[in-house]
Amino acid sequence: MERIVRNVVVGVGSIGSQHARHLRDAGHDVFTVDVSGAADGGRVSDVGEAASVDAWVVATPTASHLGVVREILSVAPEARILLEKPACHHEDLSELADCLRQHPGSRVIVNDVYGLSPAVRSFIDELEPVQSNDPISKIIIEFTKNRQQDVANGRFVDTEYGDAGYEWFHMLSLLGRLLPRPQFEAYLKVSPGVVTPEIRTRVVLDGKNLVEIDLYASVRGQIAFGQIAGSTFSSPEARRIVQSGHIPYGSELRYRIVHVLMRSGASKTLVFEPEYKYSEDYKNVHVIRGRGFPEHRYIRVSTNHFKHAVIAQIDRLMGAGAQTDLREAEHFYMAMLARWVRTSAALSNSSDRREFVHV
Repeated sequence: MERIVRNVVVGVGSIGSQHARHLRDAGHDVFTVDVSGAADGGRVSDVGEAASVDAWVVATPTASHLGVVREILSVAPEARILLEKPACHHEDLSELADCLRQHPGSRVIVNDVYGLSPAVRSFIDELEPVQSNDPISKIIIEFTKNRQQDVANGRFVDTEYGDAGYEWFHMLSLLGRLLPRPQFEAYLKVSPGVVTPEIRTRVVLDGKNLVEIDLYASVRGQIAFGQIAGSTFSSPEARRIVQSGHIPYGSELRYRIVHVLMRSGASKTLVFEPEYKYSEDYKNVHVIRGRGFPEHRYIRVSTNHFKHAVIAQIDRLMGAGAQTDLREAEHFYMAMLARWVRTSAALSNSSDRREFVHV
């Protein structure tokens, strides 16, 4: 009889509850911990036989992550831990790394939903065969949602990373999948141009081929690149919203796209959730569209990438070759973005949105 995997999920808010549900659906035994009283236990110390837990998930507010990891390691020195993003406040990263070095048998990774998405894997598989003859010249990534109602309803607000804490880890993960590692590392070292009140960076990377990178995120619903994928949305309501350039307060529509332009002018676009208000399972349906290629492919990918990522990373943590990866460079980049946004807001209320930075 196959052994049942034991997991502990610390934090049972919106994200923690998703972790617990998906792990239970996979047949894992899940014990939840939360000080609210809505869980199986109130503290990490309530976990029985903690050293035999196969993997832990930390889904508490970012500021508490370092303390929770310490609690876990005090009862399970070789714990395998999946941390929700961001891993911790950037000034705590070195302390977190030191803590893990004191527990060499432990392993910690940061939840990477989009980097592990099967839809993203399919998108990369579509790009790879053509890049040798037609290299990438531009990458646009946009993640826009109106989160103002979420915040009004009590959604956790990260006071350290600010707006960058919502979407930028996802966007950087996507960019890291598209760029060669040296170019991605160069990108993370650049001081970005910033949009106020939204955040936008535009960078031209030197290398074997010049690549322009344009990343944009808004938590206020201001859409920047609606012309790229607006027509891909199935419902008339969604198309009207995207065409208007603004997702209204209370709407659940999320405009999330990855658009890659080749030197020839051909392009491929990955559109997440384009069946909003069209199919019941719209959050798990994504589309890849190509233009300017001999075959105008339209690929529909059905996948719950959050569930896929959680199960894949728990399996990875339990493997013999698991290694800690705190993604420090991405966290320092997000912290830099947050500082730029605060500085820009303090200096000016200008709506000027465009600034190029060259590497």
